[in-house]
Parts: sequence; structure tokens; C-alpha cells
Amino acid sequence: MREVSVYKKRLKLVKGKGVYVWDDKGNKYLDAIAGIGVAILGHANEELAEAINEQMRKLVVAGPMFEHEEKDEFFEELSHFVNFEYAFMGNSGTEAVEAALKFARLYTGRKEIIAMTNAFHGRTFGSLSATWKPKYRQGFEPLVPGFKHIPFNNVEAAKEAITKETAAVILEPIQGEGGIVPAKEEFVKTLRDLTEDVGALLIVDEVQSAFRTGKFLAIEHYGVEPDIVTMGKGLANGVPIGLTLTNFDVPRGKHGSTFGGNPLACKAAAATLRILRRERLIEKAKEKSITVEGEKVVMTRGKGLMIGIVLKESAGKYVQALQDKGLLVGTAGNRVIRLLPPLIITKEQMLWVKETIEGVLNENQ
Repeated sequence: MREVSVYKKRLKLVKGKGVYVWDDKGNKYLDAIAGIGVAILGHANEELAEAINEQMRKLVVAGPMFEHEEKDEFFEELSHFVNFEYAFMGNSGTEAVEAALKFARLYTGRKEIIAMTNAFHGRTFGSLSATWKPKYRQGFEPLVPGFKHIPFNNVEAAKEAITKETAAVILEPIQGEGGIVPAKEEFVKTLRDLTEDVGALLIVDEVQSAFRTGKFLAIEHYGVEPDIVTMGKGLANGVPIGLTLTNFDVPRGKHGSTFGGNPLACKAAAATLRILRRERLIEKAKEKSITVEGEKVVMTRGKGLMIGIVLKESAGKYVQALQDKGLLVGTAGNRVIRLLPPLIITKEQMLWVKETIEGVLNENQ
């Protein structure tokens, strides 16, 4: 049997420790993409592994109709960072977005969802309908009706689009797949004002941006309180999880998830948050950011350890060259090198990342 060919494979990884991974040939790499932003505590964290192993011997599965102390532990840790009243747990970021979209329609009784150009919210049908790029959508139409896109960071377009027919506006505070592009403060505050004026909800997608910007949620930089927040990726440092936060309840039976909120994922998430809080890794992220310079670089953008290096040409061709130097990176669009390293990375290691990227760019003049 073979895996379907939706992913182009680069390496066969066999182990990891901290910010490093090794392939099946014994080569060592600094992992600056971390499973697309998942391994926020790095690889093979011993405290997390111990918590997971202990839980495996105790209780792995409890259906969503049962309570368990691991969920209580997770909610207690989560309460140190956010102040939402309700939480729904799934298994991935795209599931968290699906729940948010359903909850918004249910709560408002409206159908229209407004998303942004260059947005990425996932690949299941609802989240894909909010995702903008045609390459992700083609072949799957017709998608869910009722979605429309407006230009990102365009205040006037938002004023024209948001009406009393709008159920929700969904926004990434920093567009990830769209090129690591931060939202402008005026734009975010306008969205909040407009949605409140017409009785619509503001959904903030923090699946990629949570933890990385010096704040638990990137939206905190804007002084705006959203109605719904979605999270996933690094929340349990590699154990699949999704989280949808709201300040309103959802009637029984209107949504569900067989594996959502299982004891293993809750234990992993609680341990992850506890380590983040104790080690102050979120606050330290902003101190470790880098700016890459050179003739081929247009700019470096993002916040903290969510970094996009915008080039004058295609970024894809440099991924292999960086890998040959022992550095794993990603891309975000055609001309952006994407860095989402573990939060445990040191300033010295980030300096090496900067120097390695600049060196490769200079070598390929």
C-alpha cells in the first residue's frame, strides 16, 4: 500500500530532539518549520512524553458524553491565558473552523460568511469555502454557499460588504499561508465595530498564529475581543487537537466529535500549556525574532516567531539549498520563506538560521 500523492516528500525523518531532527541517513537538521508550526515545545520533550505515557496507561478514550479530570486540567491551564466561557474540542484546526462557522450560523440565524482574499482556513468543505486561493478550491466546487471574500486590510471594502445579512466575518490576525501578512490595526478594529453594529460575529482564526507573536493570541496585539476563536496546531505539541472558543453555548446535539476532548489530547494540551506558562516561552518569542537582509530580500514580516521572508523571486528553489545546509523551512505563497520554529529555540540558534538563509541567498546570485 502507498500513501496518496497529495504531498511532495522531502526527507524520511526518524527522530527528533529539541529543535533538531534526523533523517534515515543520519543527517541532522534544525527544524525551523516544526510540522508547520506544531512542535512549539520542540521534539521529544521529556515532560510532555511522560505525561502522555502516564495517560496512555490510565485512560485514552472517553466519549464526549462523559466528563474526565484531564479535560478539567486542560480547561484550568487554558484559563490562565483566555477568558472565554465555552470551549468545543475537536481534532484539528480545520475542524475548529468548521465548528466556528456552524456556531455562527446557528447563533445568528444568518447564512453569509465573509472571509479575506489570500485567507487559508483549512481544507474541509466549510473551511475550504472560506479559504481563498483557487489552487485549493479547484476540483471541489460547488463549495458551501453563502461565502464571499473581500480584500484583506481594505477598510472601505469591509464597510461595503458587512451588512445585517452577515452571520460572521472570519479573520487571520496574521495570514499564514497568504504570506505571513499581519492585519492592520485600523482594519481589525473596523471589522469589530462593523460586526457589532449589524449583530454579526467576529471569528478569529489563531490556528497558526497562537503562541508565536509574544501573546497567547495574536489578536491581543489589537486590543479587540472576538466572538469566536479557533486554535489547533501546537496546542498539544503534536497530539491532534482542535479548539473553538466562544462566549455563547450551543444546543445539545447540534455538533459533535467522536475523538474531540479525549483524555490523551487533553493531558497533552494541559502539559503543553503548563510548560509554556512556567518557562514564559510565549513572552520570550518576541525576543528571538530575526530580520533577514540581502539583495534578494524585499522585507521580513510577521511577529515574534511567525516569520515570513519576502523575496524578489520564487522562494521554493531555496528550500532544498537550505535543507542541504541543515535547515528545514517552509514557504508561504510563491515568494515567501516561512519560519515557524519551536518556541524553545535560542537566540543563538535563530542567529544561525538568519546567517544560513542569508548565506544561501548570497550563494545563489
